[in-house]
Amino acid sequence: MNSLKTIFLVSLSLFCLASTQASQTAVFVVPDNDTTIYTVVDEMPQFPGGDSAMVAYITNNVHYPQTEKEKGIQGKVFVGFVVEKDGSISNVEIKRGIGEECDAEAVRVVKDMPAWIPGKRNGEPVRVSSMLPINYKIIEQPQAPADTAKWVFVERMPAFPDGEEGLLDFIGTNVRYPEEAIKQGISGKVFVGFVVEPDGSVSNIKVLRGIGGGCDEEAVRVVKMMPNWIPGEAFGKKVRVSYMIPINFRLTLPGPQDYRR
Repeated sequence: MNSLKTIFLVSLSLFCLASTQASQTAVFVVPDNDTTIYTVVDEMPQFPGGDSAMVAYITNNVHYPQTEKEKGIQGKVFVGFVVEKDGSISNVEIKRGIGEECDAEAVRVVKDMPAWIPGKRNGEPVRVSSMLPINYKIIEQPQAPADTAKWVFVERMPAFPDGEEGLLDFIGTNVRYPEEAIKQGISGKVFVGFVVEPDGSVSNIKVLRGIGGGCDEEAVRVVKMMPNWIPGEAFGKKVRVSYMIPINFRLTLPGPQDYRR
């Protein structure tokens, strides 16, 4: 194995399937008990927040298995799955793999995905098959970066102290829907960027994409309240890592809010 230190870049691209439209004179009825798995429907299923949110989710959750990285194993793992009528994910399987551990990691991350916006046929939710390629790529670095450098992809990404669920709980417990946003009927996702420092503290907090009505300021306030993270690592050292989370404000959800999905 080359002695040069390595980092990894996890990227993804979604397969875009061509959609077809039924004749305007044709009428179809989707029965309630329809268990057919479709490949193309009128409205294809979508990751909550769209492709940019999908990229952020994969980037923040996939970890390059160390043993396979040391062997120089890299390439695309193609994962097939079904988006169910309620948006949940099922039937997760490897369509084409590159190695046992990389394949297992790709399956784990797909299984852990939040519920999707389900696909629809003739206005009714149906089961739809989908496929996602997850790319493992090793990038050689001839020397370690300066301590002040900010990384986006590192050997070990930063993590909230109690993991993804802990982060969800923290945001859900602390975010308050601004009265002004409620009055104006404002809802949507606020994307907040920040840097996780080598000591785990959070700095450089800024709104990357906002929705107004006080939601942007509320999202920043809550991120500033976060406890120290487990810092990211590159070249065996704790480093500064850029990070992004979406905080979701929804007016239509009954009961407790989930501000991340």
